[in-house]
Amino acid sequence: MSRDRRLFCMLILVCPCAAAISAESPVRVPPRDEILRTLQPQHPRLHVKNGDFATIKSRIAANATLSKWYEHVRERADEFLRSPPCTYRIPDGKRLLGTSRSVLERVYCLAFVYLLERDEKYLERTWQELDAAANFKDWNPRHFLDTAEMTHAFAIGYDWLYQDWNEPRRAAIRAAIIRHGLTPGLKSYRGEESYGWFVRAESNWNQVCNGGLTAGALAIAEDEPQLAAEIVHSALQSIQLAMHEYAPDGAYHEGPGYWGYGTSYNVLMIAVLESALGTDFGLTRFEGFEKTVHFPMQLTGPTGDTFNFADASAGRPGRTFTMLWLAHRFGHADVARFTHRFVQGSPLDILCYDPKVESAPRKMPQLSTYWRGVEAVSLRSSWEEPEAVWIAFKGDRPGVNHG
Repeated sequence: MSRDRRLFCMLILVCPCAAAISAESPVRVPPRDEILRTLQPQHPRLHVKNGDFATIKSRIAANATLSKWYEHVRERADEFLRSPPCTYRIPDGKRLLGTSRSVLERVYCLAFVYLLERDEKYLERTWQELDAAANFKDWNPRHFLDTAEMTHAFAIGYDWLYQDWNEPRRAAIRAAIIRHGLTPGLKSYRGEESYGWFVRAESNWNQVCNGGLTAGALAIAEDEPQLAAEIVHSALQSIQLAMHEYAPDGAYHEGPGYWGYGTSYNVLMIAVLESALGTDFGLTRFEGFEKTVHFPMQLTGPTGDTFNFADASAGRPGRTFTMLWLAHRFGHADVARFTHRFVQGSPLDILCYDPKVESAPRKMPQLSTYWRGVEAVSLRSSWEEPEAVWIAFKGDRPGVNHG
């Protein structure tokens, strides 16, 4: 046997191939003309319902953890009061993404503080932000992440503040969602534009774009039912390609950094489907999805830095609301308690906070984990010692996105 052939056989033994993914899906997508049948008629309906903000305000006043998180949100909102609205900037000639993310954070923080404190200056500043972005020439659909995140921002601004906008402002925000967000999205699902390649992707692009478009569609669904129904129906079919990637153990081929990005929009999509339609259509039953919240936790070392494979930085876990939502949904109090170390405080962190975590029985996570498919391993000597020994390594194929 030649040397090269022996080496190939050794690699086959040491690095098993990714487990085969079953074509069977737990998702049951109803016919398009029935998909909005259970739409909640009132606003808000994305993440929250009418009356929730009064409850949230009481919880913040009674809980030290939430008070600390809210203080950070309020500080950010006050910073935005002193800043001009975002402008149309593509500094690298390709991405509007920085602007989209800035608008998204501003809308969440300003709207959240307004709804808790009812100070008109936060409402007016939210309008200034939305009005500026509504008048952009486009939301850069050729790099569709930009469009999806901006659509998400406008969906929250429209839905959460629906009762506070006058009809001309509602109409302007709704028109921007349709013109700059949902119309390019519809062209993508129909295969009419090359920038719609995300529809067939299995990466974070799929999750981000489908999640943002779903939020936008559900925000304006009563005014544009046919458009909204086609968007939601198409997104539910497309998102399954990405969610198969969590099988079998909850790993993510694009690493812990992109896990945070892609999974945050997967969670967004599920959360708004449930709050607006009362169902997730089976998305949370995908193999591996219940386990996936352990992936970023196990790949975070005693210093708080993560195992930075697949274009990930070595920084601390971000988009913490994703871990809090998953921990609450699937009963992983250990993960929620771990995540609290990294939370700065955002509106979604506050919405995803589970007060029962503080009193839940302590259960130590396992010290070693192996993820099939991504072929990654994490080993540590302790979860409680700040100087614990920890090592993580991986194999897998290099040809995956961000591999």
